[in-house]
Amino acid sequence: MRLLALSEEITSVVSRDLKACGIQLIPYGKQAEWTRQKVDGVLLTKEASQGAWEEALPVLSATPGLLLLYGPSIPYGWAQRLVDNSDGDEAWEVVRMALVADGEKALIGGTADGFWVRTLCRSLAKSQRVSLVCKAKEVDEAVRQLPLYFVWKERFFVELGEVCDQEGISLQTVARAMGMDRRVGQDWLYPERLDHRRVMQWIEREGRLVAEKSNVHRVALWGPAVLWREMDKSWLQGKEVCLVTQEDESIPNDIFPEWTTNRTWEKALKDADLLVIGKPDGIIRGLPLHELVLCMKQAIVLDACACFPLQEARSLLHSYRAIGEKTNVWE
Repeated sequence: MRLLALSEEITSVVSRDLKACGIQLIPYGKQAEWTRQKVDGVLLTKEASQGAWEEALPVLSATPGLLLLYGPSIPYGWAQRLVDNSDGDEAWEVVRMALVADGEKALIGGTADGFWVRTLCRSLAKSQRVSLVCKAKEVDEAVRQLPLYFVWKERFFVELGEVCDQEGISLQTVARAMGMDRRVGQDWLYPERLDHRRVMQWIEREGRLVAEKSNVHRVALWGPAVLWREMDKSWLQGKEVCLVTQEDESIPNDIFPEWTTNRTWEKALKDADLLVIGKPDGIIRGLPLHELVLCMKQAIVLDACACFPLQEARSLLHSYRAIGEKTNVWE
């Protein structure tokens, strides 16, 4: 399936996702480079592109095709408005699509017996993806509610972690036991948070405890700057702080005037006394613990994302603290 990408800012993530679903994107360039015979429809990733689509209609031919709305910038209800404003049988078939479960499943919003809905479902099936066909607005609602549910679920387990701390038991073990019920599942940490405050409060509390019990001079914070803006940074006063981030973002000097930033973890962790993990990535999840120990001055780790196996962390690190896990801590 070939779709004309009207938006000038199609991200690499969108292109990768659609390619994995069997959808090839044709860039919107000179009109002579594409005709209606070369594409099956149009991809819209933001509402501002609707004008470009309407302008391109004469060139795209009078025969309607697929109008696919996909991406994180699709406004709530936009797909349904396009359907409501369509001109009957000759209108373009509007489909709202969203990938869930790490891209393994798809929500398809459109007419159940629509030609392009069925074509999309077949294309997704070829790439081993299960589809759920429903109304476009139902896809919007699911997309809106999923992050809120994950935030609620994470908040539950963070509060459960406090109980596990008081009882001297392991949150990960309790969560794994609860996850044997398929209604709960094994995954409870949600890295793409909408609200970081609760996790930041936990990090601040545990960071102050580390500062009281250990001689900490250099601190490495692993995660994007947006995380640490929501944290009370007074416990870091007088300490050398380095941000370890793999994301392309500007770090405002007025927010972190005395902090340094490094993309190379070896340099950021060199001679560090404390590592605080606020958001994981592929590097930290795959980092051998013995290399981390060799790099740091004191191997003290506060981990809000449970990146490391508990037994290995207990045996190799000086101190390792994860939510609901009091392993070899300083009490």
